[in-house]
Amino acid sequence: MKKRFGLALIILVLVCAGQISRAENKRALDPYPSLDEFYAQVNDLAKSHPDLIKLDVIGRSVEGRPLYLLRFNRDGKPRPRALIAAGIHANEYIGPMTAMAAAKILASGNDPQAQDLLGKIEVDVIPTINPDGYARVYSDGGKGGKIGYRKNADGVDLNRNFPLVPGAKSNHPLAGNRRPKSNYYMGTSELCEPETRAMAELVRQGNYFVVFNLHSMAGKFLYPYTHSKKIAPHKEMFVKIGDAFSGAQKDFHYTVEQSYSWYPTLGDPDDYFYIWLGIPSFTIELSTMRSDLLDRGLKTFKVFWMSNPDKKLNYWLENDAPAIFPAIEKAYELTGARPVEVKFPGVNK
Repeated sequence: MKKRFGLALIILVLVCAGQISRAENKRALDPYPSLDEFYAQVNDLAKSHPDLIKLDVIGRSVEGRPLYLLRFNRDGKPRPRALIAAGIHANEYIGPMTAMAAAKILASGNDPQAQDLLGKIEVDVIPTINPDGYARVYSDGGKGGKIGYRKNADGVDLNRNFPLVPGAKSNHPLAGNRRPKSNYYMGTSELCEPETRAMAELVRQGNYFVVFNLHSMAGKFLYPYTHSKKIAPHKEMFVKIGDAFSGAQKDFHYTVEQSYSWYPTLGDPDDYFYIWLGIPSFTIELSTMRSDLLDRGLKTFKVFWMSNPDKKLNYWLENDAPAIFPAIEKAYELTGARPVEVKFPGVNK
């Protein structure tokens, strides 16, 4: 009897330990929500402001998840649009969190510049363009399983899957390549993934005049070209938009620089939207690796915590999200809320 009781007690302890372990693993990425929790926030925000926000689904991911778009329009009239897009890389959770922070500012009505913008334009927000990757990284405690921490469910780096600039080549290890096992795999062909096709079609058809892509963790505001060190014809405009963002940041001000000067990328949406469509498009690298490492990364040595802040999450959200609106305002002023003219050899408009 005692032996049976002892065995039962051991089994109970092991079961409880397993449940605790699973619970701890489930919340291993706090303060970041699971995808279901994050999508619940997206839906709740739209439902709580039906007169301001329309929630659209612009497509489906490889695994069938909705690709949400929060569309802010005060009166339903067609207006020029600015796009804030986040989460193209699976483990860069700070991007989706910042996109939602910006969306909440728009919904709150408390930011005068954001409210002034909504009197002139429509602001669209893609909370995450890679939900499969987000869910995979979360379920694996920040690692991303066999596919890894950047890519979608097909194993493609979506930030390398947009149309290539004619003649663009690079041997840089991060630029993009056709090797499926690479973290920077470009896919079998341009726009072969449902997520990139959905985003490209949205911008092609959407009357946009500026796009902001939210990444992490370099503390930089990056402008085209991404594929070449050549100077883009609208560099002066790009710098002014970047300066508007950096100057409006609360505490830490990001460096404004050409994307190529950091490292080259092929198949990047910034070059595609700018060169093909004439829409200025920028990458904002949120937070800094140094800050993230000191925040938590040195304790774990996980790529996830090199890319995302922990205790300083709110610091970066408050530093960065409100600064997007002065950048949109500057783009509105400099572009006249219309695409710019870009002539590029070999690119058919």
